[in-house]
Amino acid sequence: MSNQAKENSRATLVADLVSLAQEPTSEKRVELLRRITDAYIDQADKCTAAERYLFNEVVSALVDKVSSAVRANTSAKLARLPVFSSELAGKLAKDADIDVARPIIRDYKGLPEHILVDVAKTGSQAHLSALAGRPALTPPVSDVVVARGDDKTVKILAANRGAQFSDFGMQSLIDKSEGDADLQALIVAREGLPLTAIARLLPLISDELASRLREVSVRIDDVAIEKHLGDWVIERQHNVHRTDAYIKSIRNGDLNPDDVVREVVATGRLFDATTVVASVLELDRFFTFNTIATGKVQSALLLLRAVELSWPVAEAFINLRIAKAGILEYEAPPTREDYFCIDVGAAQRVVRFMKVRRTAAAVDKAAS
Repeated sequence: MSNQAKENSRATLVADLVSLAQEPTSEKRVELLRRITDAYIDQADKCTAAERYLFNEVVSALVDKVSSAVRANTSAKLARLPVFSSELAGKLAKDADIDVARPIIRDYKGLPEHILVDVAKTGSQAHLSALAGRPALTPPVSDVVVARGDDKTVKILAANRGAQFSDFGMQSLIDKSEGDADLQALIVAREGLPLTAIARLLPLISDELASRLREVSVRIDDVAIEKHLGDWVIERQHNVHRTDAYIKSIRNGDLNPDDVVREVVATGRLFDATTVVASVLELDRFFTFNTIATGKVQSALLLLRAVELSWPVAEAFINLRIAKAGILEYEAPPTREDYFCIDVGAAQRVVRFMKVRRTAAAVDKAAS
């Protein structure tokens, strides 16, 4: 289409929009509605903001005044667009006539999640069935469909590979499958079934399905272990390099220990945080880890005080130790006063004494 032809088409669209808004005759309204819908679809990506606004305003006002067949035809055409007004899309998706709502619910990719959730909460079983067959569904939508859907709808949803579920939604789906072998088979056939879901399913299903499920779960478990192990190794290597860079910067005077430990503790890396402390104190990192992570809390506080960490950082360190190592050998966690009762000079002298003892022990061990 030439530029002149495009300009003429756009001018016609605007003129038709104005005419449609003023047209009192039902038959002509229908004719104009069809014409401007086709014109809008043909050039939707070229329309100006004003044209899109006019289209939305006029069509939104008219869809309630034409027959269901015309609304359904308009809905089917608009569902093919990558994007159009959310307000109009929501109006069509919530239409009581499922022939009008279905194309938008099932096929319109641009339909916002909050509208899908609203349709799931308020729509009929026919609306829920259309939702269940949508190519992609997020957990907030799927979970509502599971809760409200009848047996037919829930089976459509279970068979939908594009539907995602929260843990609660999957549990609800499994609960609904009790005594329903067909639904159980659909759940068993789903890819990427969480191990928690497999554990819930096993007591409910037949021996044949259980055997199939166990085969799948073994494969899932192997793949999951291999993937997570690979991810862990990569992450661990990255953390080692990052920790070494931090230590080098501390030694060069570019960073101070308090800032570094604060950041490492905030990311939940207990071993790396103790490695930084060990480097500052020139202690063996494994000895330092055992002292801070698994030793008495007073010993841990003493090492942190020797580094002269601020109380907020020391407190976060102790909280991470509790969360990671599961150690809480005291009635209440140490306080700021407990921490500052430890003199920095005294703590550093204790550390020097510990290093002398460890060095002497190593020499004795080598001589024996």
